[in-house]
Amino acid sequence: MSSPRALTALARARPTATTTTASFLLQSNAFRPALATRAAFSTTHRQNATTQGPPPAGFRLPRPERWNEKKESVFDQAGNYFLLTEMMRGMYVVLEQFFRPP
Repeated sequence: MSSPRALTALARARPTATTTTASFLLQSNAFRPALATRAAFSTTHRQNATTQGPPPAGFRLPRPERWNEKKESVFDQAGNYFLLTEMMRGMYVVLEQFFRPP
C-alpha cells in the first residue's frame, strides 16, 4: 500500500480544475487548456484496442445461439441423442469383450 504522504504529493503535482471552472472555460471564448486539465493517474497517452486504430466494422463475434433458438427440429435432436447413446452402448460391448476372461 502507498503511504498517505505519497498520495498527497501525487495530488499536488497534478494540475486540476474544478468542474465549474472547466464548464465556464468551455463556454467562454478564452479557453486555456492549461487551466482545464484534470487530474489523472496515468501519464501515458490514450491507446486504442488495436494498433491500427478503432476496431473495424463486424469486429465482434455474433451472439451464440441459445438452446431454444436452434434450427434443428425436435426429431433431429432426438435422433442425434439416440445415435450417441447407441454409440456409447456399442463401445461398452466392445470393452466387455476386450476384458472378458479367456
